[in-house]
Amino acid sequence: MKYKFLNRGSKGMETHYTEKEKSLSDSFIHEVFGYNQNGDISFEELPIIDFCKNYIKERFTFMKYILGLGIDFSILAQRLSEYDVEMKSFTPVLSVEDIFSRYEMVESRGSRKSNTLTLSFSGKQYGIRKIEESVANLFHSMDRSDYPSAYVYNTGQWKKYTDLLNHVFMLSEPGKHALCKELIDFGIKNLPKNSFYVREVPRVRIFDKVINEYERGVKGENGGLVYQAIVYGFLTADRPHLSIIADKVRTGSSRQKRFGDIDCYSGLDLETSSEVKDFCISNANFDKELGEFCRNCEGNNINGIVFALDFEQSTLNKIREHGVKPISQLKLMELVSYWDWTKQEAALKGVLHYISHVEQNPSAVIRLLEFIKNHDANHESLDYLR
Repeated sequence: MKYKFLNRGSKGMETHYTEKEKSLSDSFIHEVFGYNQNGDISFEELPIIDFCKNYIKERFTFMKYILGLGIDFSILAQRLSEYDVEMKSFTPVLSVEDIFSRYEMVESRGSRKSNTLTLSFSGKQYGIRKIEESVANLFHSMDRSDYPSAYVYNTGQWKKYTDLLNHVFMLSEPGKHALCKELIDFGIKNLPKNSFYVREVPRVRIFDKVINEYERGVKGENGGLVYQAIVYGFLTADRPHLSIIADKVRTGSSRQKRFGDIDCYSGLDLETSSEVKDFCISNANFDKELGEFCRNCEGNNINGIVFALDFEQSTLNKIREHGVKPISQLKLMELVSYWDWTKQEAALKGVLHYISHVEQNPSAVIRLLEFIKNHDANHESLDYLR
């Protein structure tokens, strides 16, 4: 018989691999077929390859394991051909009966019946169970988690597809190589990739920039306004289960029946009370600024927090002796660094709410919106800037 030959190597195939997928696929193929299998395939062999591919494509939607069986059969045939020279060539006249008369089927292992396909030739056994495990590992390593991982069930279905087995075993070594490669390519294209959804451009975390970079104490804004707004935003995001009460800076808390500058309630119960000082707490100013607050927290079993720009080391013990927690700006930055974008965004909204609706300072709101715009020109709050 005369043959026309044509090359069906990788140059003629459209691939859809990432670099990682290409490396994994190539390594898998090379391990089975070696490095020199991009050989010629007879023209008459191409319809057999196409039959196998179409056979799998028609069934793939309803039974994904058929893809694995196709690859398993091609690798099984290749491994047999390493010891059976006749299997290296294209055999167009081959029946299922011919296969099982040439190779003995192993139907039991010890006292157990074997459900998978295992063939014996020249005293060696070749089965598809281990092959299927390696195929599953290949696709899972390429993040195709939809590939069926139940190898026992998958390989146990082989008897339903002896016509596919028959056609795969007809192929020459280059034919089996081409079929295996194209089936892997088909799997990569048609099995959905289980990948993480990540942003190419990360969302800007603005709240920590407000703490660290935003100018405070500017003309037209009461002293301490920005830091009190920052703490209000922090508590809003950190304790969303509590109701927060605050007033304008320079408004006496006792006159407003508040415990501290910012009080956090659960129903009738005051859970947390905070004092906000945008300066360093020292021995010289401790009694004036925090003495009464610390004594009230201790006497009323209130969870007290002092937010200050900084603390002299000697004042930290004084504060803690009353059961009050000191948080410097540096510590505040550390706490916020653990937050995700959503929580930081909630805190930023709290800052805007405080300046706009508690302090009621429109120019301070505009100034903060301009700062936000410099960091994120698409931030949703900028609708109010326009």
